Amino acid sequence: MTDYNTQLSEYIDDWLNTFIAKSTFQSCGQKRDAPSSPILNWGDMPTPPSSETPTRSRKRSPKRQRQDDTPEENTQDTPFDEQTPTGPARRHQKTIPTRPFSNPPSLPSSSSASNRSRSISPVKQSTLKLLKKPVDFVVIKKSLFRGIMHKTYKRISDIADGDKFIPQAVLKELEASDEDIRERYFFSHPDDKTQSYMEELDAIREIQQVAKSRKDLGASESAWNVDVHGPLMKLALKDFERVNREILTQARISPPFIPEMRMDSCYNIMSSKMIDWAITARPSATTAQHISRVIDALPDDIRSINQTTYGPVRNDPIAMPMETKIATGHIEEARIQLALWVAAWHKRMAALRMSDEQIITLPLIMVMEHEWKLMFACDQGNSIEIAEEINMGGTRDLVGLYRLIGILRELAAWMETEYLAWLDRWLGIGQAAAEPTQ
Repeated sequence: MTDYNTQLSEYIDDWLNTFIAKSTFQSCGQKRDAPSSPILNWGDMPTPPSSETPTRSRKRSPKRQRQDDTPEENTQDTPFDEQTPTGPARRHQKTIPTRPFSNPPSLPSSSSASNRSRSISPVKQSTLKLLKKPVDFVVIKKSLFRGIMHKTYKRISDIADGDKFIPQAVLKELEASDEDIRERYFFSHPDDKTQSYMEELDAIREIQQVAKSRKDLGASESAWNVDVHGPLMKLALKDFERVNREILTQARISPPFIPEMRMDSCYNIMSSKMIDWAITARPSATTAQHISRVIDALPDDIRSINQTTYGPVRNDPIAMPMETKIATGHIEEARIQLALWVAAWHKRMAALRMSDEQIITLPLIMVMEHEWKLMFACDQGNSIEIAEEINMGGTRDLVGLYRLIGILRELAAWMETEYLAWLDRWLGIGQAAAEPTQ
């Protein structure tokens, strides 16, 4: 730093000397008997002629006389007369010295965090195997659903295969359309249901048209969520009082429930948002009171029945997470986001455990514009297996929409019965304490 200060001082001195007449140089207009010592008077510094002065009326500044020239008319008292002063010619050009840095400059913290995030590898499927409770994707098979999920899985498989998922009331309407239908698609029902099923057909057709518009216009993921996915789930769940849909695009996994790694890893598993939607199940009044007593005494970052402290889902357990994408998105990213969400949910449930049974199998939904896929997260004790996948249908045609709605309603019925009953047992609440399912 001392060398820098010395260099800077020398540079400033040289610059000032261009305005100071040294004893060996005589200023333009200086008298012979003027003192030889340099005098710098900043108040007498000349100013250039005004820019409004016409160029042709401006006098040309005479050349500076050399030291050995004999001045002939250089005897006036006014040293400057419409002349722009110039210092003596410099013998050499100096460069401003570069300031040395004792420490390298650093970017603001936000930029540093961004750079660190970009330098860390994204989460891959192989990363999920490094978790303390690793997650693996497997081919779906019925042996994974022995127990409380078996009947629901069988009924969902039947609907996906085209068995009885469209009400008989709309048969003629679909026959008159371009829909490719089969007799086995339709189920019978009481006559007093006909009117409501016809009204539902109108709502389904409207969702189909909006979905087509969103696809044709290249709408964003948010537009699909608001205009298509949200209304569709609302229609499918309208008869289930204890099941609700919640949009979770602003929800994050609370830090205490972030899945831990089995070893040090350079992967940033929390670099992106998690999921878009969740289907929640409202517990019985007795269970809800028990949940409130448990979580109200907890620190704020774990004051939730779920792995996120996002307000709308603090008290009602999430029974099915859902991730949506558009065609320009990455389906692999959606799978990993769901896997991490499930891993965090398992960690949260483990902290609330009051039962010896395994964590219940959890359905997961992945959506790519029109197409809906169903997966299941199965607890294997020391690991999680995500069984994929069942084609739920989609919003491209009426048959696909009816198939999708039929499967969503089977899942909602499972949430109101088996899922909530398991939750009571998991939290240590006896069967007698739970209210009957409505």
